[in-house]
Amino acid sequence: MSQIRLMDSDAGKAQRTADAVQRALEASKEVVVGNVSVVPNRRGLGVRVYMEVLLLEPRATPVEEDQEVTVERADRSPRTGQSKALPR
Repeated sequence: MSQIRLMDSDAGKAQRTADAVQRALEASKEVVVGNVSVVPNRRGLGVRVYMEVLLLEPRATPVEEDQEVTVERADRSPRTGQSKALPR
């Protein structure tokens, strides 16, 4: 997973920038945003914002969403009638 680091001496500006970048990345279908952490600077009033970003690799074959699969077994006969109740 790759990581993005945003830094600014103005904590508010750094947070607004990080929020805008995160929204832009989340709108993309090519990446997924992971953990976002805010770390205060050791010197001064600013902050550092770290974001983990995962690149989604394209699939070799396209897969349709919400597929339903039904499997019929040849070694079983279809159920007929009612099933018996369990003994007490």
